[in-house]
This record gives sequence, C-alpha cells and structure tokens, in this order.
Amino acid sequence: MVISSIIRALDSLGLLESGPGRECGLPGTGYLGVVRRCLASVGWFDGDAEPATWTPSGRAALRHREHLVEAGQFLARFAGSTSDSWKSPWDDETSAAFSAAVGRLEEWHAGTERDEFTGACLEGTLLVPVMLSLRAHESGERLPQDVERLLALLGWVDAECRWTPKGRALRNCIDDFGLAGSYLPMLARLEELLRGELVVSTGADEWHRDQELNVQAVSAAGSRYFADADPIFGEMFAHGRPPAFIADMGCGDGSWLTHLHSMIGDGVRYVGIDSSPIALDDARRKLRAAGVRDPLLLLGDVASPQELRAQLAEHGLSIEDGLHIRSFADHGRTYHGGPPSDVPGSASGAYVASDGTPLSAAAVEADLVAHLERWKPYVGKHGMVLLEAHCVPPHVASQHLGTLHSVAFDTYRGLAHQYPVEYSTFMNCSRRAGLTAVSHLERRYPSTLPFVAVSVNRFVCAQPNPLEVVQLPAPDERPGTAAGQDPVTAPQANGWHPEPGSDLDDGRGLHELLYFDGDLSQPRRWSSGATGVVVREVMAAINARAEQARRGDVIRVLDYGAGTGLASIELSKICIEQDLPERLAGLGIGFELHLVDLPHGWFAQGYELLKDVPWARFHSLRGDGGQFRDLLDVMDGDHVDVVMANMVFHLLREGPMRHAAASIAAVLAPGGRLVFNAPDLAPATRNSVLFHDPNRLLRRHWLNALDAADPSELPAPLREAVAHARSAQSLNAQERADRRILPTPQSIDGVVTALEQFMTGTTTSQTFELLAEENLSTALVPSNQAEYLAEITDRTIREAAIRHIVREYVFPEISTGPAGTGLGYNVEWKFGVFERP
Repeated sequence: MVISSIIRALDSLGLLESGPGRECGLPGTGYLGVVRRCLASVGWFDGDAEPATWTPSGRAALRHREHLVEAGQFLARFAGSTSDSWKSPWDDETSAAFSAAVGRLEEWHAGTERDEFTGACLEGTLLVPVMLSLRAHESGERLPQDVERLLALLGWVDAECRWTPKGRALRNCIDDFGLAGSYLPMLARLEELLRGELVVSTGADEWHRDQELNVQAVSAAGSRYFADADPIFGEMFAHGRPPAFIADMGCGDGSWLTHLHSMIGDGVRYVGIDSSPIALDDARRKLRAAGVRDPLLLLGDVASPQELRAQLAEHGLSIEDGLHIRSFADHGRTYHGGPPSDVPGSASGAYVASDGTPLSAAAVEADLVAHLERWKPYVGKHGMVLLEAHCVPPHVASQHLGTLHSVAFDTYRGLAHQYPVEYSTFMNCSRRAGLTAVSHLERRYPSTLPFVAVSVNRFVCAQPNPLEVVQLPAPDERPGTAAGQDPVTAPQANGWHPEPGSDLDDGRGLHELLYFDGDLSQPRRWSSGATGVVVREVMAAINARAEQARRGDVIRVLDYGAGTGLASIELSKICIEQDLPERLAGLGIGFELHLVDLPHGWFAQGYELLKDVPWARFHSLRGDGGQFRDLLDVMDGDHVDVVMANMVFHLLREGPMRHAAASIAAVLAPGGRLVFNAPDLAPATRNSVLFHDPNRLLRRHWLNALDAADPSELPAPLREAVAHARSAQSLNAQERADRRILPTPQSIDGVVTALEQFMTGTTTSQTFELLAEENLSTALVPSNQAEYLAEITDRTIREAAIRHIVREYVFPEISTGPAGTGLGYNVEWKFGVFERP
C-alpha cells in the first residue's frame, strides 16, 4: 500500500525517472525524507549516493511502474477519514475501478516477467480495502463477484467460494489490515505534502487518518502482546506492593485494561487515558461489558504527565500510587523538544516537525529523553510498563522484506509526525532519563533476527545502590522464629576472599563492559538480556522450592563460574525488590547464594561488589594444592537447589565440560535445576555471529600483519605493533590465545551430550545486539588483550593495534553482513534448563 502510494505520487510529480533526490525540485520537507527512507528500506533507492539514484532492484521494479501507479490510484479513492468510506457496496465508479484492477492482477499472475515483491505490492493494494470492507460481512453471505475473483486468485477461497484455511487465518487478522489502511487519507494527499502545500495536523483538526479504524487496528496489534506481559503484573501483585490503580495512557478501546481485569480482578481501579474521544467511547463500552467496576476514563496526552497528575487528583487519586502502562504510545507523543544533550543521534528514522520541516535524529532523541524525564517523578513506586514499537534501519529492513512490518510502519508513522526509534536507541534514551529496564521481564519481537520491531519492558527508576539490603529483623522478632535461629546469616568468615591489595584493574575492565560506567543499576543490554533469561528461570525454581520448603530448610543457589558476579548481582537485585530473603526468613527458611570460580581478578571484582550482601558466599574452585575441586567438596557436602552457569560453558573443552556436568549433577539436590546460557556455542544462524567470532577475526588480521611481506606498508598502529612483537615466542603466544578463546567454538550438541549423562532438559536460542563500542571494549578487557595478542608486550602499543583492527576491519566486516543491526551486530546465545532426576 505504502509503496504503491509513493510511486503514484512520484509519477504525478514527474519524479519517477530521476527519483526523489536532493535536487528533485521539491522543497526539503520532512515528508520527502520519509519517502526516501521508505524506498531505501525496500532496496529501491540509494539516497546516500552522489547523485542519489534508483538502485538496480529499484530500476527493475520500475519496469512495472504502470501497474504500481494504477494500484496507487485505486487506493487514492479511499481518502475519507471516516469508516464509511470502507463500507460495501462501493459506489459504481470505485467498483468498476476495482474490477479493472483485479483484471490487471490476473494478467500479472499469468505473465512471465514479474517479481515477488512487486506482486505483493499489487495484491496488498486490493486486499486491504477488500478485507476492511468485509469486516461486517456475514459468513454465509455471498461475496461480491469481483471480490471472489481476487480471493480465488490468491487462494483464499476455493471454487465454491468457501474460505480456505489460509483465507480463514488471514480473515481472523482482519483488524490488522487497518493499521496501514487508516492512514490512506494521508497517503492519498502525498503529493501536496511533498510540495509543501499541506501539513499533517493532529487533535481536533486531524484529517490524515480514520480514527475509529486506527483505534481498532492498534488495539488488535497490541492484543497479541498482552498475554506475554502477564508475568510482569503477576510478579508485582504476587511479591511487590500492589498499586492503587492501573493507568493505561493511550488506552485505545480498553483492550489491555480489560485483559488485566480478567487476570487481576477488582483489587485495583482501572484508568484509561486517550487523546481520542472515539477511543474513550469504545473503551467505556468494552470495560463495562467486561464487568469492570467504576472505570475512570480521561482525555489526556502521553507527553503531559503533569496534566494527568492534576486530573487524577480531581478524582482523589495520586499519580504516584498508580502503575502506568502504555502500548505503542510513546512514539506517537507530541514533540516538545529537549534541552541541548549529548545524545548520539543514532536513530535511523526520518522525522517531521509540526510545521513539516525535517527533524534530526539527535533532536528526536533529546525529546525522548526529556519526555521520559517528565514521567520519572511519578513512577518511583511502581515503575511503568511500556509496549513499544521500533523502527528498523533501511539496510536491515531491505534484507528481511516479508518478515517485518517496518517498511510500512516507519513510513506512515513518520509522515504522521510520529517518532519511532530503534530498540537500542530507545533503551539508551531511557537510561539517560534515569530509568532502567527489569531485564528478566523483558520480551522482544523477533528474538532471533538482527532487529527488534517490538519490545515489552517494565521500567523502574535507577537506584544509586541497588544492592543496598534492608536489614532483616532480629531472629526473635520474626514471626514463628525461635531466638537465636537465623536462617539468613552474614557471609561466611571462612569463605574465599581476595588477597589484600589484589589488582582489580582487569575485573573493573570486564565490569564496565557489563554495566554502563560500572553502575549496577544500568546493565548493558547485550549481556543483561541473556542474563535475565537465566535469572527468570532461577527465580521460578526458587519460588517453586519455597512452596515445598519446611521451617529450618535452606534454599541454596550456586553461581558456577561467577566471574565479576553479573548473574548474582541481577538475581540479588530481584531478591531485594521482592523482599525474598526477608519473606523466607519470616517463614524460618534460609537463603544462600554461593559464588564459585577460580581465584583471579574477575572474581576479586565480584567479591568487592557483593561482599556486603548477607546471603552471598564465595568459594574457590582451586584447592590448596592447585587442583580443581568438585562442587560437592566446595559446598562441604551441602546440596543446592539451583545451579546457574552464566556465560561459562562455551569456555570449556570436551573433557572439562564432562567433568563440569558430573560435578554439577553431584551437587544438585534431587529435582534441582541447572540453568545456563552461553554466547559462543556453535552453530550460529545466518543472521547472527558467535560472541568470539569478532575476536577470532581480530586474531586473524593481527597474524596477517605479522606475516606481511613488507611491514613498512602497514598502517602506523600495526607497523609499530609488528616492530615490537616477540616473534621468537610466537608459538607460546598462539597457545595462550587458543586457551583464552577457543579457535574453533564448542557446539551446543557437545554441551547437551555431556549434561544428558546426568540430567534431562531442553535448550533454546535467542540473539542480542552488541554495539560498536562494546565490540571494542570486549577486545580491550586487560586480561583478554594480554592473552589474545600476547606477542605485543607493551599495553599502549597493543591497544592502539586492537583499536585499529577492530574499527577498520573487524566491525565493518561483521556489521555490514547479515548479522549487522545498524549500530552493532547480532550475537547468538544458547540457553538450557536441565533437571537432576
């Protein structure tokens, strides 16, 4: 629909030959930038070229320009901003145009020179109006003849005009056709927007979309995600302090509030806020039909929480006492601008100001930070839950046509003065606003491709010290606890601790790769998302064990290969938020978290971060004689309920992995669980890489430099590094590199084979984005670089060489490939949950 409308407009403006380049004779409106970006997202136009031009695939598509223009002209008939324009029967002129369009599509399908994507454009321009007109069509009623022709051509109805399985499946998604369909009034007047004669307006003067249709379509689009967000609310109401009310800003027809009422009941009040009176009327009907008691429905703007505060106060509610939720609302906020900021301006979207002029990515990001900052004072108690849609960079979208909605979404939202940004940009802006996402509750869609189109997160205010522990009451003050009985004790005095004066430089280097500036309230998304998957499973196992535990029992979790304590930190943060140890102590049940690793700088850093957490215990895997210790020996014979192995198993070769599996199984109590993740277990998918693939590429480029026939021709950083390399010890250096990072990665099948000798379980996979600066920081962790490029002994020279290789060779090679995300690249993670019989 969007492509056909754009081609029609460009044809009308006489720009199909040259394309909408910089010197196309049109004013430089923001709308023109949106059109260019759309054409780039399907791979048809290269706006960065000099001069900007159609690509080969674009020129090939324009061989069918007549078909595309005629399709766009048919769509332009549906320019009314009320739903009456969809209702059938259509007027005689529109019906005749539709019959002719179906005939042209039949000729297209019978032809030999056609391409799949252009065909999809032509089909979509007819299907959207047809399906929207059929929303009120009775199932037994005969379809119009030309509609039958179209649906039969596409295999949606059979020869008897009965809906096929494919047709029925797509008819069940009929409201989704309204997402783009509601913006047809705007697309029909695209020429005027591009000529600068018209500006999209919002509010009471809104003309650019069918509001009723849009409300229904957005609600339908959001409903598929509501159930996935249930664990967020379930956790809050089971373990947290329940809010006085739930406020859905941009509530649409009230679908999310209705869903939550069916889950939570009447224990809270339900508040719906929307800028559309039509939406509030729909919400009122839906909530009343669902039996929601006394719902409060208000007109409001997501960009004005202060106004909402005043409105709620008029009804006796304090905005701070509510849980605030939103679905697809933040990118549709009114643009107010933000103060000068150091935001990077990394978003790839094309954005339009209220007067039709272009907005830069940096301006949009600064506005987003300011927008979230306006909300921060009001969400300190309960946080807020955001279901948000994100744009996808054009070069990524063009590689995944047919698997995403972003080409259309980014275009009609951009033309309508809305401001979606990439997922990583959105998360960065939330961090700058002082908010942090609860990682173990996050959902992303899709979860295995190099882009995120939709995310669901609970955001809370970042805490200065999220590991600050509320002191437990004295044992004799706890209900049912005998004096002197303290199931949760202070850290063991005889546990492992680093030697006084231990060098923490290496541990701090890794810690800052895992947390922004080392701030425990702000974990980096590349690792916290995968760690959150592990922590979610561990918390589920803890809660299940707690239901069976008796007074005097101790629930034990073991963090195997704890490193700097990432998994234990994230688990402890949740325990603190949910008052888990205190609740268990009140029942006379203990809780212990045992961190186990080899003594080194990373583990020393973990000790410094967690030493004051009362349930934390530290153990060395190395015995007094230097030998590895079995975990049951480490635990002095005590069994544990859960073992978590966060970013560990990819480091173990076949033999050590078998030993680790046996040791873990021996320390687990019957029914105990192992939960793990690993970012460097083969295989990777076409659209992802393994975590250490960039480091392997770094090593290869370095060895090529060492073997250069004429080192004097190398770039200066490499030339100096080669001159200082210890070539006499190259064999030893290669052995050190191979120990640090396996030259050939272990496979998930090898890990499963080792574990299945003792346990049963399943594995899954997801991908997470690693940003450019994180790619470099990984290589610069002190112990990583010293071992991996051991030929270079001078750290300054070594780091200069690493920076050059990563920036000039490694990152460009990976980020421009199928794993590239726009700001980084896509890393494949494997996950597993295994249980001891």
